[in-house]
Amino acid sequence: MKAKKNQTQELKEQIEKLEDSFKRLAADFDNYRKRNETQKFDLIMLSKADFITKITPVLDNFRRAFTHAPDDEFAKGVKQIEKQLEDILTSEGLKKIDAATGSKFDHNLHEAISFEPSKNIPADHIIAEVESGWIFSDKVLKPSKVRVSKGK
Repeated sequence: MKAKKNQTQELKEQIEKLEDSFKRLAADFDNYRKRNETQKFDLIMLSKADFITKITPVLDNFRRAFTHAPDDEFAKGVKQIEKQLEDILTSEGLKKIDAATGSKFDHNLHEAISFEPSKNIPADHIIAEVESGWIFSDKVLKPSKVRVSKGK
């Protein structure tokens, strides 16, 4: 009888150990699955960022071209293509950095290509945006290139 109780107790302990091992294994697998999903998401975002970094100069070239283009139907059609491209990239998470004339210069978002005296714009404020800057997934892909006022 005592031997049977010991054997039953040993079996209960073995069952508890197996259940504990199973729970740990299930938790480890769940952590692995979550880590794998995170890595897959990060890889997708990195690939998107790489592609977007390669395509944003096309938008800059469109904008540069329109500063010299005549205001005719052909130019309007090409402008629509540029807008469509920007809309597609925006829908994928690309955001244009605000670099409006008169806004405060931020070295995290803007790259100063010149500092110029200005009577109308206070020091450390943007005089003009020379090239667009872009943010993707809360990271600056490319800072806006700007001319900055150094005051009077």
